[in-house]
Amino acid sequence: MARSADRNENDLFAGGGGAFSRRSLLRGGATVAAAGAFGAFLAACSSSSSTSAGSSGSASASGSASAATGNLGSLSLQLGWIAGAGYSGSFIADTKGYYSRHGVKVSILPGGPSVSGMPLLISNKVQVAISDPVTVSSAISQGGDVTIIAAGYQVNPACIMSLASKPITSPADLKGKTIGVGASDDAEWAAFLKVNNIDKTELSTVPASFDPSPLAAGKWDGYLAFLNNEPPQFEAKGIKTAVLRFADYSMPSYNDVYVVTSASLSDATTRKQLVAFLAGEIQGWTAAIKDPVLGAELVVNDYGKSNGYTLKGQTYASQATNAVAVSADTKANGMLHMSQAGIAGTIKTLALTGVKASADMFDTSVLAEAYPLAQAS
Repeated sequence: MARSADRNENDLFAGGGGAFSRRSLLRGGATVAAAGAFGAFLAACSSSSSTSAGSSGSASASGSASAATGNLGSLSLQLGWIAGAGYSGSFIADTKGYYSRHGVKVSILPGGPSVSGMPLLISNKVQVAISDPVTVSSAISQGGDVTIIAAGYQVNPACIMSLASKPITSPADLKGKTIGVGASDDAEWAAFLKVNNIDKTELSTVPASFDPSPLAAGKWDGYLAFLNNEPPQFEAKGIKTAVLRFADYSMPSYNDVYVVTSASLSDATTRKQLVAFLAGEIQGWTAAIKDPVLGAELVVNDYGKSNGYTLKGQTYASQATNAVAVSADTKANGMLHMSQAGIAGTIKTLALTGVKASADMFDTSVLAEAYPLAQAS
């Protein structure tokens, strides 16, 4: 259950196995962590940290001047994947000085296929990591003392993408269809079929890489995608799509969650930094919702300049990301909100895929402190 629209647009129809998606990193990371000892999980820190620091580029530099006046010190934010529209709120917060306004300097570190946020976080090489509930649950099960303090995505972004000319918009529409599903998505796909009373024999599931071009070519009827990844990239290329959202059919879940070490929550100094950071994030994402183009421009011209994006593609991606970042909860309480119902829904969906989780892995107290700070400035 990882997602984003920050894959290189030039690779979308590349064919073969060369194109990576953020899903491959996060889903794969969770599998590796669950399969091996936690010591091996932490061992990735040394290689990950060098990649992360070396690729930060303009992402951390552009906000350094304004952030230098911060009196709460500094922290590092590890993104879950390379810089793209899925992180527009953070880029806006950095550019507009929202972090520094609250007294904290934030270095934004892009991720990638060789960067794993959990080992970096647990070894205190970064103070905040954006990840997904599956990976967090896996880390905790291996002894990692980490906690989710905010949810960037309010809506489970998993979906079945189809062509608008042959739309699949309900579970019943899946019968008799051919659906491309990546191996890392098998558990979630099986859970979706089961919870919606669709027998796997009623359709054809075919192995898929992270290249959805067979759908565009008419070889497949659908593809297990992410709402703010493949659909907006298809749209940017003029290919109209339809989506069947897992969130609408018994599989709600938070995603792109903000994760910290539990120890940081009880340290007075670090906690103040986290509150200031979230206040800036809240303001950044509020601005991103109001102006999707702003986030797209920052990605194309600055933070993701080397990633081969187009403004058109990132604008579509920004709009799609905003759609999964907003919910009734965020409208009533503010961006990144986590409700008890939302937490319960996430835990239930994780259980459907065989992942054990509990409410203890979520902490809403930092958000509660950050909202007044964000609203006051």
